[in-house]
Amino acid sequence: MILDQEKVERFRNMTLADPENELGFLSLGRALVDGKQFQQAIAPLMQALRLNAGLSIGYALLAEAQRQVGDSEGAINTLTRGYKVAQDRGDLMPRNQMADMLKELGAPLPEEKAVELTPELAAAGHIQCRRCGRVAPKMKERPFSGVFGEQIWQSICNPCFQLWIRQGTKVINELRLNLTEKSAQDVYDEHMKDFLNLK
Repeated sequence: MILDQEKVERFRNMTLADPENELGFLSLGRALVDGKQFQQAIAPLMQALRLNAGLSIGYALLAEAQRQVGDSEGAINTLTRGYKVAQDRGDLMPRNQMADMLKELGAPLPEEKAVELTPELAAAGHIQCRRCGRVAPKMKERPFSGVFGEQIWQSICNPCFQLWIRQGTKVINELRLNLTEKSAQDVYDEHMKDFLNLK
């Protein structure tokens, strides 16, 4: 992917204006990784994780940047820490991504127990949450209309969706998103899909 200089500058200005904005640093690091500017991506991603050690996707992005600049040992350390964080938080997509990277680097994975959704539980209105992997009752109703609302209702548990509501407010405030603009809505949707493991 080609570096989106406008996006990089927007997020860089955001971090300069608010040095405590973990999502600004995370978004800057992601834009630099997407643009294959791996060395430049390391510092903002490390700062995002210093500000919030629970940003699972930050570990995956940082490890990718470290791996691309030849720091395999640093990448393994980052992935090992990040895998545990993602496992504890129920962030399956970053956890699986980090598991794949650990395997590619020849590093061991922590052991984990698989949880299965039985046909009986499915018939009783339970789902296996795509975000946390737990078997849980479906939300009482769809969170919103449309295909995406249906997808969330069929595959995300209520506790994870409530976590997103809080995180979504943080995304709007820290990234200063005006949701009447399509570009802001796209950024918001990308964060929601990442958070809920629906990509």
